[in-house]
Amino acid sequence: MMKRNMLLAICLAVPLLAASLPAGALEVEVRVHSRPPILRVERIPPAPSPGHYWIGGHWRWEHASWAWSPGYWAEGRPGEVWVRAGWVQAGPDWVYRPGHWAPLVAPAAAVAVTTEVAPPPPQVEVVAAPPSADHFWVGGYWRWEGGRHVWTAGHWELNRASEVWVPHHWVRVGHSWQLHGGHWQPR
Repeated sequence: MMKRNMLLAICLAVPLLAASLPAGALEVEVRVHSRPPILRVERIPPAPSPGHYWIGGHWRWEHASWAWSPGYWAEGRPGEVWVRAGWVQAGPDWVYRPGHWAPLVAPAAAVAVTTEVAPPPPQVEVVAAPPSADHFWVGGYWRWEGGRHVWTAGHWELNRASEVWVPHHWVRVGHSWQLHGGHWQPR
């Protein structure tokens, strides 16, 4: 009976202990010998609101083969940027780096554009195949020009190993909207 109670206590304590650990403390490194396929072309549906953030799909290693995890819209987090999940080469292997939210680092010369007019929902973009596995899609955005919102189409950009792309994004500030320009920031 004592062994059973001890086992029960351990089973109840482990989840509580795991919940108290910092995020990522229990992550297991995924390392494979084959290069992941080129990112799939995703048709990005309209955003639920200007405050939503597109989290692009990625390849995961599952049951000894590649499986696709599709992208989705998530509510943005003030002062944070999504660092996309992906694979990095480490010698002959490929190592998975999970996606996560990271603190936003504003560029030194950042000038936000402010308007009282809310941006329209992002346009649906048909994304062509990437030029290589080292490219990622920089989504289009609405910019403020000549007293109106003008769409700027997305494009493929080459990954930078030590940096993350912070997309152009609109932030509601009181009764106004501010456009924060896209830029690279350290990981």
